[in-house]
Amino acid sequence: MPKKAKKGPPLITAEEDLAAFGFKLSDIVRTPLGITATVIGVKYEAADDKSSGRVWVKYENGHEAPLEPKLNAGFMSALGYRKCSEADHIRRDVGAHMAEQKKQDEERKVVEEVLRCKEQGLPIPEHLIPKPKTTKKKTDAKKKK
Repeated sequence: MPKKAKKGPPLITAEEDLAAFGFKLSDIVRTPLGITATVIGVKYEAADDKSSGRVWVKYENGHEAPLEPKLNAGFMSALGYRKCSEADHIRRDVGAHMAEQKKQDEERKVVEEVLRCKEQGLPIPEHLIPKPKTTKKKTDAKKKK
């Protein structure tokens, strides 16, 4: 059986820890290469050593990684890490809101169609019936022997 990877230090999302780097949770940051990412927290190599902290971000493709410097906010901006404008933050929030609204509208249409079929005494179409969720069953080690 393969060994499990050792978990790294915990991700800290406290406002005061992120403020040392000049960021807040969920800020959109542009790297020196022009790539944008969202701040998800800070990880410290040693819990008692605040200078060992690195800001962690989540890129648009879903990957999470630390930003390069282990420095304070002044040095990060000097190295080209910039917080994106408020317009970018608003655009992101509006996009997330619109996606959630679209999902709710689709769910509402399905419910309305099911109710219409029930009121008319018609069978519910197969594509409107939710598929049952599969659950993993734990196998007992004694049964295998």
